[in-house]
Amino acid sequence: MQATRSTKYWLILISVSLLLVFSVVIYIQYHQSRLLNSTIQYNESNVSWNVFQVEAEALRLGNHLYDTLNAGTPPDPEQLQLRYDIFYSRVEVLKNNPTAPLLLDEKNYRAMLDSLYRFLDHIGPYFESGDGLDADTLRSILGQLRPIQRQLHDLSLDSVQRSGRHAELRAAEVERQIRISTGLIVFQLLLTLLFFSIVIRQIRQLQTSRSQFSNLANFDPLTGLPNRRLFRDRLEQEIRKAQRADGRLALLFLDLDHFKDINDTQGHDVGDILLKDAAQRLIRCVRSSDTVARLGGDEFTIILGGLDRTDTAARISQQILDSFGEPFQLAGRKDYISASIGITFYPDDALDVNALLKNADQAMYVAKAQGRNRFHYFTASMQEAAQARVELINDLRNALCRNQFHLLYQPIVDCASGAVIKAEALIRWHHPERGLISPVDFIPLAEETGLIIDIGNWLFREAAKQARAWRQSHHPDFQISINTSPVQLQPEGIDVQAWGELLNSLDLPGNSIAIEITEGLLMDNGFATRLMEIQELGIEVSLDDFGTGYSSMSYLKKFDIDYLKIDKSFVRNLKAGSSDLALCEAMIVMAHKLDLKVIAEGIETLEQQWLLNSTGCDYGQGYFFARPIPPAEFDHYLTKLDGQALVT
Repeated sequence: MQATRSTKYWLILISVSLLLVFSVVIYIQYHQSRLLNSTIQYNESNVSWNVFQVEAEALRLGNHLYDTLNAGTPPDPEQLQLRYDIFYSRVEVLKNNPTAPLLLDEKNYRAMLDSLYRFLDHIGPYFESGDGLDADTLRSILGQLRPIQRQLHDLSLDSVQRSGRHAELRAAEVERQIRISTGLIVFQLLLTLLFFSIVIRQIRQLQTSRSQFSNLANFDPLTGLPNRRLFRDRLEQEIRKAQRADGRLALLFLDLDHFKDINDTQGHDVGDILLKDAAQRLIRCVRSSDTVARLGGDEFTIILGGLDRTDTAARISQQILDSFGEPFQLAGRKDYISASIGITFYPDDALDVNALLKNADQAMYVAKAQGRNRFHYFTASMQEAAQARVELINDLRNALCRNQFHLLYQPIVDCASGAVIKAEALIRWHHPERGLISPVDFIPLAEETGLIIDIGNWLFREAAKQARAWRQSHHPDFQISINTSPVQLQPEGIDVQAWGELLNSLDLPGNSIAIEITEGLLMDNGFATRLMEIQELGIEVSLDDFGTGYSSMSYLKKFDIDYLKIDKSFVRNLKAGSSDLALCEAMIVMAHKLDLKVIAEGIETLEQQWLLNSTGCDYGQGYFFARPIPPAEFDHYLTKLDGQALVT
C-alpha cells in the first residue's frame, strides 16, 4: 500500500513536471517567433533604408553634375570618381540584401537594378579618366539620371508602403500565435490531468492482476508450462525434500528430434502448434505431483520427485516415447515427431541443480547419437568422455602453434601410364602425451570450434610448398589433393585471396592443388559462390566418397567438378561379375560422359586394379600402391620409380 501511495506521488510530480516543461517549450517557441518577427522587420526596414540611400546618392550625383555644368569650370575628376564609387557601392548594398526581392515588387526591383547598372557602366569610363566630360556630355548624363531618380523615388515609396502592410500582418500573426500558445497550455493541462487519471486507474487494475503478471514471470506463454526460472525453483525444492526424506528424484531432459526441419519447412507457426501439443502429451504421461517445464525452443524437462524405484523413470520415459509415436496434426496434415530423453538421478549422479541439468543433457545427446527416439541413463563414463573431450579441444587449440601436426602423402597413380603425378595430403596429429590421434577424432572438434580454418590454411601452405618441390624435382605437372571441410567453405571460412597470393609467391599455377569436397556440399546454395572463387584461381575440385551421398547430374555440371573419387566401399569387394564392378563401371561411364576424370580409392589387390583398368578408370589410389608416408619417404618413393610405370 505504501508503494502504491509513493507511486501516486511520483506520478503527480511527473505530471506537473511535464506541464512545466511543455509550458517552457511553448514560451520559448513564442519568444523565438518574436525574435524572428523583429529580425524580419529589421531586414524590411533595412531594405527601405538601402533604397533611400541609393535614391539620395543619385540626387547628390545629379546635383554635383548640375553645379559643375552651371559653374562653367572643368569638372574635378577626383570628386566625380568619389561620387561614382559611392553611388556604385550603394547599389551593390541594395543588390546584396536578400530581403529586397521578397519585400519589393520583384519585377520593378530587377528592372531598376538593370537600369542602374546600365547607367553606371555607361558613365564609368568618363568618371575614371575624366576625359571627354564637356558640357554636352554632362547634360546627356543628367538626362539619363533623371528617369532613374524618378524610378528610385517610386521604389522607395513602394518599399515603405509594403513594410507597413507587412508590419500589420505580422502583428496579426503574433496575436494569433499568442492565442494558439495559450490554447496549447490549457490543452496540455487538461491532457496532463487526463493522463494522471488514466495512470491511477491502471495502477488499480495492476493491483487486481498481480497474479497474472506473476504467471507471466514463471510460466511459458506458449505452452503454459513452468519456464526455466520456475523449473529451477521447483527442482531446488524437490532436492531439499529428498534430502530431508533421504529419498531420490529423477530429472528427465527431453529434446524433439528434427524439430528444426518442421520450423524450416512449415514455418514457426506450425512449430508452435507442435510444441503446444507436445507439452500436453508430456503432462498426460506424468503424475500430478511431477513438474513438466519448457526451458526454451524444443527442450523440455520433467522432475519426478519421491521415487521409490528407479525404473519409474524408465516407465514414464517409455510412455512419453509411445505417446509421441502417435501422429501430430499440423496444419491439416499428419506428421510424426520423435523425442530423445536423457535421465539422471539425485543423489546417485549429482547433488545440485546445475550438475543434474548437465548430466541429463549429456545423456539426452547420447540418446540422439544412438539413433534418437529413445531414452538413455546418465553414466559416469559420459562425464569422463565429456571431460576428455574438453581436454582434447584445449590441446587442439595449441597443437598448431606447437607444430604437432604433420602431413602424410599417398600416391595417386595414372591407370593408363602407371605414372605417379598426383598425391593426396593426409593430416595427422602427434600428441606429445596421447600419441597419434586420428583425424576421425579431432577433425569434428576442429570444425565445431572453428579451428579447422587455421588448420586448413596450414595444410594448404604445406601442400603448396611440397607441390612446388616435387614439380621441380620429379614432374612439372605434379598435383597434391587436400581434404576441405564444409566449415572452410562457409562465407566466414577460408581467405581465398590469401590462397591465391600464396600460390603466386611460390610461382605455382592453381592446378598444382586440388581440393576434395563431399557430396553434401553440392546441396548448399551458398557453396556456389565460394567454389567459383576457388576455381578462378585454377584450383581443381574433386568430389570425394562419390556414391555414398546424394548428387544429381545437374549439380555435377553446375559446379564444374574436375574429378570423381569412387568411394572405397565399392572397391573393397570388387570382383569379376560382381554388382560392385557394375556400379563402378556405371559411375565411370557417367563421369566420362560429363567430361570428368575418375579416381578409385581403396585399391588393395592387383585384381582390383586390373578390373578398374578394364572399365576405363583414370586414376587409382590405395594400399596396393603405397600407404600414406611422410614427405621424405614419398620423395624417395618417387626417386625410386624414376619415371617407371608403377602398373601396366
